[in-house]
Amino acid sequence: MDYFPLVIAAVFVLVGGRFLVNRVKYNSWTGAFLKGSINRTVGEVELTPATGMTQTLRVVTLRPDDGPEFVGFVVIAKAPLAASMTPYRLSKSEAQRLASLLSTAST
Repeated sequence: MDYFPLVIAAVFVLVGGRFLVNRVKYNSWTGAFLKGSINRTVGEVELTPATGMTQTLRVVTLRPDDGPEFVGFVVIAKAPLAASMTPYRLSKSEAQRLASLLSTAST
């Protein structure tokens, strides 16, 4: 008997199940990917639009199960028949350093 298809299916079920459990635990896909509950959404910035595609940078503060709050950046790209979400997790000090760099670059 060939167990390979069964093993592949089991891996997909385990990985998918883990994401679904985290989705329920943290109440959002962003929280599931960054491993924290969203405290608040600080804001969003629409990035330069491309043909038929929109991109948004969302900034949120998150609270993990243990440890200090952290900052999450989520780049959301939407196009016809496609979408992607790329999350980034920063500590408060890393977020302050990034804010300083962005402030310096924009002057």
